[in-house]
Amino acid sequence: MRLITTMSHEKLSRYKIYLAGILMACSLPVFALTPTEQKQVDHLKQLFKQDNTHAIAQSIRYPLQRETPIPAIHNAKEMEKRFDQVFDAQLKQDIRHSKPSQWSAMGWRGLMLDGGKVWFDGEKITAVNYSSKAEQQYKLELTAAQKQRLHPSLKSFKTPVLAFKTKSFNVRIDELDNGKYRYASWKAGQKQSAQPSLVLNNGTVVFDGSGGNHAYIFKNGAYTYTAARNVLGTSNSPEVNLIVKRGANAILKQDGSLSQ
Repeated sequence: MRLITTMSHEKLSRYKIYLAGILMACSLPVFALTPTEQKQVDHLKQLFKQDNTHAIAQSIRYPLQRETPIPAIHNAKEMEKRFDQVFDAQLKQDIRHSKPSQWSAMGWRGLMLDGGKVWFDGEKITAVNYSSKAEQQYKLELTAAQKQRLHPSLKSFKTPVLAFKTKSFNVRIDELDNGKYRYASWKAGQKQSAQPSLVLNNGTVVFDGSGGNHAYIFKNGAYTYTAARNVLGTSNSPEVNLIVKRGANAILKQDGSLSQ
């Protein structure tokens, strides 16, 4: 299933929080937990009941991605500093008091709570698709700071969506006030305070039902620019794929890594 949408980014952000789990639940078999898996979940719940921040931080697979432009959390030390920002009182309560029926086994992808709010592989939390009020405030502060650093022609936008670097380009995608997306590109090594070499508007987003991956698509005459964000994949999957096509022919393909 592929879905093209131009929904507002506030709605899109909330949608993306549960996107991986919801789409996965629609497209993949969902199984009840085995006794071993239930024991693993019970151990995780116990850590939260004990409010054992140190042990929980050690039970997360890093980097733990957060909503753009909030930086990822790269290790347990960083996690302990930002713990209450990620795991607020509501999320901790949801995990502590979760019932077996709220957890589902999703094959090699692991176990999910409440349709994807939290992902757990039996040993490590692999994703937290929940955004606390503290994180939303942090996002607003970071967005304001980004606008100050941008070239004047780009400062008018609603919210940042995606920023990444390839071997040749520095790219950012923002949602505008009209609900469309804007693509701005610089040569590798250039700062975003410089005049961008390319700006494209009226972009759309396409979601892939295989598990939460999505792509931003922009038209420029005969050319199509696609920035594909790999939310779920193997350890070898790039975070972003940048593909440029002229008609049906791909003329550029580069892997990208997330940036701020």
